Amino acid sequence: MLQYNLKKENGFALPRDKTQADALVEDHYETLKNIARAKRRRAGGNQTMLTTDLLHESWMKLRNHGQWHSEQHFIRTAALAMRQVLINSIKAKLTKKRGEGVAHLPYDDIKDCLPEFKESPEDILMINDLLERLGAIKPRLAELVDLRYFSGFTERETADILGVTDRTVRRDWKMAKTWLAVEMRGLEVVETNRV
Repeated sequence: MLQYNLKKENGFALPRDKTQADALVEDHYETLKNIARAKRRRAGGNQTMLTTDLLHESWMKLRNHGQWHSEQHFIRTAALAMRQVLINSIKAKLTKKRGEGVAHLPYDDIKDCLPEFKESPEDILMINDLLERLGAIKPRLAELVDLRYFSGFTERETADILGVTDRTVRRDWKMAKTWLAVEMRGLEVVETNRV
């Protein structure tokens, strides 16, 4: 379980002042490191990027982000940046390995719609593509999946970060998993018809 301590202050905003932004990272370094560790674990052990590398590369993206409205907003933005860095790393690795685009792998059996830890890089890219599509329709659901699935946050932690109730998280989680399962089954049908 990830532990974190977020201040809940209204009107919290950080200017582009690097020292203030650096202080925010220092305050939440362990939380950010836990998120990076969860994202790496989800991506499988064969990744060449270390947890601290993922965290620091993400910070390089965040450093010029601008303002955060709250500490929760900062944590959410950091988790998204880590996912983007990891996805870019996987894409680069697969492109180098295979020479060009990545084919989606069909699932033989979808029990809980989302695979367990240590998916293949192809599976992670497929889930990322699905999340991008979900984000275009229901941004909060995509963010919830990112926080729960990729970052490893609990229901309670996700509720705190999103500023909603535990009940809303449970309802949205069920809705997101259902949407993903339907979309993944659609991909299986398309892949099966191509063979």
